[in-house]
Amino acid sequence: MLTISFVVFVLLGHTFSAPAFIPRDDSPSDTDLLLSCPGAAGSPNIERADKCTLTNIVNNPDIPVVTNIGSVQANCEGGTNPITKTVGGETTTSTTTTANADVGVDFEGISIGGGLSTESSSSTTQSNSTTITVAPGRQSVMTMSVLSHSQSGNVQVNFGDRVDGHFIWFTGAVITQVIPTNEITFDVHETACGTDPLDLNNNS
Repeated sequence: MLTISFVVFVLLGHTFSAPAFIPRDDSPSDTDLLLSCPGAAGSPNIERADKCTLTNIVNNPDIPVVTNIGSVQANCEGGTNPITKTVGGETTTSTTTTANADVGVDFEGISIGGGLSTESSSSTTQSNSTTITVAPGRQSVMTMSVLSHSQSGNVQVNFGDRVDGHFIWFTGAVITQVIPTNEITFDVHETACGTDPLDLNNNS
């Protein structure tokens, strides 16, 4: 199974006037905040949060996410004639949740309000095959392009009691959810022998 994921970097910046802002030493880390969310494993350093909500939401542009499927068909044995082969396979793409920082949190099972939830994830499995002609010195593999929606934001964490003096905290890390659509395109990616046939950025 191939899982497509997508990472968006920090979207927020802060400008402060004098006096200079001094970070609190006892502020909870992003890892502790996310672990405290309902559905997460819990943090040993802070109490459980009542609610975690996606805020500062940005709807990212839809992008085609390309993966290779099936086996590579090659004509790399020094022959002078083209060969005809069948390429194809299948793959499954799923809704994924990622962070822009190594916060050390397994997002499986974390439910965050405001439109972001890994509990209501979706997936799609598609397969295809086609017969191709591979020229001498060339190799081919089938690719699948899935148009995906993406939404990013910070997480607002609400506590029933004060945590380090506050009921509400916000993560600095940006959380992103990628949702595959049913708009799928199959193609054949061809490269020269001697190169990595699975490098989809190689157009040799």
